[in-house]
Amino acid sequence: MKKTEPGRMSLWLSFPIAFLHIGTSLGGLFLPFTYSAETRLHAAQYLGNDAGKLLLIAPILLIVAFLALRGSPAARLMWMGTLVYLVYDFLGYAFATHFNSMFLAYCAVLGLSFFALVESLLVLPIPEIAHRYGPRTPRKTTAALLLLMGLGMVFHWMSEILPALFTGRVPQAVRDSGLLTEPVAVLDLAFGAPACLLVAVLLLRRKPLGIVLGPVLLTFLFLSSLVLAPMGLAMARYGFASGYALSWIGMGIAACSALPLALSLRGGKCASEA
Repeated sequence: MKKTEPGRMSLWLSFPIAFLHIGTSLGGLFLPFTYSAETRLHAAQYLGNDAGKLLLIAPILLIVAFLALRGSPAARLMWMGTLVYLVYDFLGYAFATHFNSMFLAYCAVLGLSFFALVESLLVLPIPEIAHRYGPRTPRKTTAALLLLMGLGMVFHWMSEILPALFTGRVPQAVRDSGLLTEPVAVLDLAFGAPACLLVAVLLLRRKPLGIVLGPVLLTFLFLSSLVLAPMGLAMARYGFASGYALSWIGMGIAACSALPLALSLRGGKCASEA
């Protein structure tokens, strides 16, 4: 992809997004009243998430945006995956946290990330990127991982939701959060799991869209899983022993996502040099 290609304007949005994103993380970590209305578990999760976003997500967003502006197609795909993560994450902040002083910043990050992602998708040269990455991309490995993640999301939430529906009780996760419902379940069941399953099918059918969206979803899975590590540690610090298990699970999924992601991006480089 050339530096004069359409879609560069959306890349420049990364810098105000990063500024606002860092501001929300600092506000959550250092302003005690930000999560004062949350339950202890929910507050601990948010604090860990803020730390992870500040130390991991913000630098990655800026690095891949800079490389994408220099014309790297691999960085462009990772940047789009980072935006998918930000949309997913800030939907949770905007709809699942009690109203606080960061509310407008949550809305701004969510809106800017969403429209930057949409604009980039509209101008993305899918056939060109698929031709470059297709010959060496680990289609079956990526598809298998996405199928496993999609089905895992469904199983995880259904194992909690269905018993609650049959017994007429509120799921434990909802009671622990103190919210009206479980926003993460909504995001996973309505968007996360279907996206993983759809892209897996597209990859197995050798569709160009699947080859392009594979690294995007792998980046999203890598980042969303990586942030579970500091979240779990924060939970453990606040007395929730299950936090250690969450950290290990997050690091394991991140490692499994990183390998096919690296192979996919390396495959595109090799194919272009051949």
